[in-house]
Amino acid sequence: MTLAKRVHQYRPQRTSPETLEAILVARENLLQKILGQLSQWMPGTSRQHYLLIGPRGIGKTHILSLVTHRISTQPDLHGKWCPITFPEESYGITRIADLFIKALQILSDESGDKDIAGVYGEVRHEDNDQKVMDLSLDALRKFHKSSGKGILFMVENVNRIFERQIKEKADIHYFRKMLIEEEWLVTICTSPTYLNAVTREEEPLFEFFQVEFLPELTPQEQIEMLNKLAEHEDNHEFKGYLREYHTRLRALYHFTGGNPRLTIMLYDLISYQAITDVQAELDGLLDRITPFYQEKMKDIGEQEGKLIETMSLMPEGCTPTELARELRMESKTVRAVLQRLGMAGYVRREQRRKKKTIYVIPERLFRIWHQMNHSRSGRGLVRYLLEFFSTWYESRQERDEVWDVRGSAATALGRIGSEKAVDPLISALKDEANDVRGSAIKALGRIASEMPVDDLREIMPKQFSRSVVRAFIKAAFGSSNIAKIRVAIESAKVNLKYDDTFFAPYNIALEYLESDRDPAVIERQHPEMRDAVQLLTALYDEGDD
Repeated sequence: MTLAKRVHQYRPQRTSPETLEAILVARENLLQKILGQLSQWMPGTSRQHYLLIGPRGIGKTHILSLVTHRISTQPDLHGKWCPITFPEESYGITRIADLFIKALQILSDESGDKDIAGVYGEVRHEDNDQKVMDLSLDALRKFHKSSGKGILFMVENVNRIFERQIKEKADIHYFRKMLIEEEWLVTICTSPTYLNAVTREEEPLFEFFQVEFLPELTPQEQIEMLNKLAEHEDNHEFKGYLREYHTRLRALYHFTGGNPRLTIMLYDLISYQAITDVQAELDGLLDRITPFYQEKMKDIGEQEGKLIETMSLMPEGCTPTELARELRMESKTVRAVLQRLGMAGYVRREQRRKKKTIYVIPERLFRIWHQMNHSRSGRGLVRYLLEFFSTWYESRQERDEVWDVRGSAATALGRIGSEKAVDPLISALKDEANDVRGSAIKALGRIASEMPVDDLREIMPKQFSRSVVRAFIKAAFGSSNIAKIRVAIESAKVNLKYDDTFFAPYNIALEYLESDRDPAVIERQHPEMRDAVQLLTALYDEGDD
């Protein structure tokens, strides 16, 4: 990938504007809303200040970067606004005076204005905050009058600035006063959480901003983003794969929960290799993503962090009462924390379990990260379920259908549909070529799905890999025959020395089907387990059509 096309996963502001435009998904309406307000501004008219809220990686910096880009490239906006984008992590701002000193520095560097540069040199070491503010405001007012432009402050992570770094509430009151009185000044701020500074009536900035919550991508929007990434990189192979197997990308959405940054990270993981490699790469991915999740946990308060960690280690779908018991906290407190986390996108409220309200963490990789950190048994289950998902999806060789003569022969044997083909196909399972083994697995599965129950018992392999056994059991589900499914599972248990975890999704799926799809069978399962059961159920339904 050329440097110009590179997508910086953790620092979108370093990604080229052209790339950010090319991969934009689901945020255009919000961009148009903000830019529309800015385009209508004239001195003396009302102004709208924005606060964008959403967890890390949801696209807040992406939006701010495109606001700056479009102001610079659209003449009507460029003639009205001068954007000042503060660093994403501005730890040096502990007083409002620090904010304005930084604004002068950025404006001086980007505009080359000598008057601004002179004032910045005068105030940068001044220890009298009131003098700093007087000089800074005077300089910015003069810049506004001489240029005819409004000044747009774009400040990220204001939750940290307003609630942790600036200790004096008088500073926040002064900031509000300026935002009201200075007709040339507009702010667009971001926060990963719904902060107290704008929600409590006693706070200076209460209901001051137009709050916009950034939702996670839908599965369709994630597919759109993957297509745009592939188009931007001229990755025609991956685009073709998406067209043919878009329904099989459920695993990707399953892990990311629709987080754009994680979508980009997992695109990098799967775009030039098979989805079957996801399990092998997960440990490396979790290592790379650990700083991201550590910062995500630091963005929220102590109570919120405790609740998220506890939810991650519990079965998915917790009621407030269950959480209160596990956390040893009052239900009223837990509900209030859940509400804040819900508004910020960390948890999602759903109606399930006999119309009870439950809460889930939509970003499964976030859950997995906690489970891998805290639970040895959880690590084992997650790793197994990842193996299940990896073998569910086609390998690169299968999806490309680059089969040699031996692979084509195995496929042809499967189409014969005769049990006479079983022995040569079992021999083909030992072939050194992955594509041949893949063809043989599929062929055996096709034969098994059409065989009588008693004959199915006889051909169950006794010494082959998990992927082979899974092919047989999947074929049984694809036959839409409960008796065949039961025999396939029981025969595998007799012939193989795998532990109960291996058979868990098949057993639960069988129980679910035999119960006439009683939701109670799966609703309290581990989220990955529930998705595995749903995949098997869908396979059963497809065979019944």
